[in-house]
Amino acid sequence: MLRLLHHILSRNRISSRIQRHIVRRVKNLVNMPDGYFSMGQIYRKIKPAAILDIGAHHGYTVDKLSDYVPGAKIHAFEPTPDSAAVLRRRMKRRPNVQVHEIALGDTTGIVGFHLNVGEQTNSLLDNLSSGQSPYDPVQRHLSQVQVQAMTLDDWADEFEPNGLLLIKADIQGAESLLVAGGKKTFAQRVAAFYTEICILPQYENQTSLCELNQTMVEELGFTLFDIYPCTKDELGRAAFTDVMWVKPDVLPLGG
Repeated sequence: MLRLLHHILSRNRISSRIQRHIVRRVKNLVNMPDGYFSMGQIYRKIKPAAILDIGAHHGYTVDKLSDYVPGAKIHAFEPTPDSAAVLRRRMKRRPNVQVHEIALGDTTGIVGFHLNVGEQTNSLLDNLSSGQSPYDPVQRHLSQVQVQAMTLDDWADEFEPNGLLLIKADIQGAESLLVAGGKKTFAQRVAAFYTEICILPQYENQTSLCELNQTMVEELGFTLFDIYPCTKDELGRAAFTDVMWVKPDVLPLGG
């Protein structure tokens, strides 16, 4: 019932804003971290050129970001054709938001993209064989489509060549592909990277937290800022979580 209420409230722009304000107050009282609030702090501190919402789906995370940084320039990426159409429709009166119907990965060109029963599990990565993932029912394949893909380095050079960037990503296990295709941008221009990470196995060759942390810290010069409370499966196992890395000169946060 609580999940259904959250789903309903989050789909309305006004109620979702009120809901986030209440949630933020509660989190503050119990000293629980809030990644979107921290992104807002970073934005106000460094005044980046833009925020990239990679895997924006229908734009509800764009709503969250916009609440914390009103008027910020946001690039929203969604490769699923139907979801991208919804995203464009929802963002058509927001001149500060640009929608890109592309996937960001480790190659520039046309690539296969997997569509599943649960559209928020769509991914550049193929699912594990049936029976290996606890989310088999929602990850059951519907089809594979061909979509436009770019590396982050290629995209940034063409569309946002100057200034610092903040990145939020929700790309279903393909985080290492994003980083591999954007190492120059991550090393030189990205101030913070906030992403979901799958912990339980769901996709072939999915990115692990340890693997990604090693790349971000040892190779690209980031600091691990926070690991947020895990979402658990029905057996109580940690299933996925959100993680944020920041460049050391961003710290400490405030404002």
